[in-house]
Amino acid sequence: MFQIRQFSYALLQRAYCYSLNRYQSSTTNDVVNSSSSDTNNKQLINSTSWATSDTNGLVKQLSIRIKSGGPITIADFMREALLNPKDGYYTRHEVFGKKGDFITAPEISQIFGELLAVWVMYEHSSNGDNAMQLVELGPGRGTLMKDIIRVLEKRKYSDKNTFIALYEASELMRKRQAETLLGQSVDPVINTDYRMPNSNYSLKWIDDLKQLNSHNTYFIANELFDAYPIHKFQKTPKGWKEVMIDWNPTTKQLQYVLSSRQTTIGQLYQNFLIDIKDRQHVEISPQRSVMMQNICAHIKTHGGSALIGDYGHWGEKEDTFRGFCKHEVVDALSDPGNIDITADVDFEELALSGSQISSVHFYGPISQRNFLYNLGIDVRATILARNKTAEQQKEILSAVEKLVSPNYMGDRFLYLCVQHENNKKTPVGFSSSD
Repeated sequence: MFQIRQFSYALLQRAYCYSLNRYQSSTTNDVVNSSSSDTNNKQLINSTSWATSDTNGLVKQLSIRIKSGGPITIADFMREALLNPKDGYYTRHEVFGKKGDFITAPEISQIFGELLAVWVMYEHSSNGDNAMQLVELGPGRGTLMKDIIRVLEKRKYSDKNTFIALYEASELMRKRQAETLLGQSVDPVINTDYRMPNSNYSLKWIDDLKQLNSHNTYFIANELFDAYPIHKFQKTPKGWKEVMIDWNPTTKQLQYVLSSRQTTIGQLYQNFLIDIKDRQHVEISPQRSVMMQNICAHIKTHGGSALIGDYGHWGEKEDTFRGFCKHEVVDALSDPGNIDITADVDFEELALSGSQISSVHFYGPISQRNFLYNLGIDVRATILARNKTAEQQKEILSAVEKLVSPNYMGDRFLYLCVQHENNKKTPVGFSSSD
């Protein structure tokens, strides 16, 4: 399996760039009759309440595009649904927290960010007393970075030699992050240095890793990769077919169909797909692979580490493409632009893609439950609960349970660590002896 996915970095980049263009493949008229949200609980789609091209601006845009050139890939659909300049979910909505459609670990408890600050300090100290560049990829509202910085400042860790960068595609979210970290309602200018209030930390926003400084770099990617577009394939009696998105002129809704001939991504992954014997659905994300290799390439050149956390698996899950609305799972096609859309991360694919870059090595994946316990979440929660009221203690324990319980994020959320090969120490949190 490892050798099957050994694509060259340049080839993968070319394939991804090409996939941004519209597929001209013809499709069958056979609708994919199973819901694309949970393979283990598959039911027939009930689309009666779905948005139509009459009620949803993005569905209308996509219907025009599909009528002109045919069905589009799920990857194309995800890009439009999340980042369309006019109707994209991330460009129009407050997506995080109780008012949004999902809550991330940093929004649950400050303890999470405090423990990740421990990981940052440990990794940096393992590489000597060098300037430190801390990069968060997909920073949400800036809550996680704010918690990390608070710990760094309290420990008087580094200061003028600490450079912070936020990788963010959404203008709306960059503004939210500025409010959290700068205390100002501004529209941050890409690749422009700002100063954190009451500190000497340098902060800037980037949209390309090439804009980073040439320092040891420590990446944190918490729930970044699950938002990257995927291509979805389904096994049929005639072989693997890519699942596409079509528009139904009768219902005026979007629907799933199968491509009748091989697509560009299908050609690239042909040998990999042929070798799969035990799955009916496969999700592939060239963009995740490219980003992973970009991260590893930077670490190879400048040193450092990366911590990647997300809902995911090690190559065993099949159909995870789904939407979220008001903290509930919905079909991804039901109301694009107004719901979050995601797919679980295949950590095996990330590790195999990253291993194309020399001079880096990997640890994990490890469950969030084990990772946070190894970092001392139980000890930190006990300290935080001291001298608190009974109600406050209950809130602290409830937050910890959501982070570590198998019924919540504990086992479904995984972590992978990438280190430069010069760092011979096992990363903190990834060893049972921590």
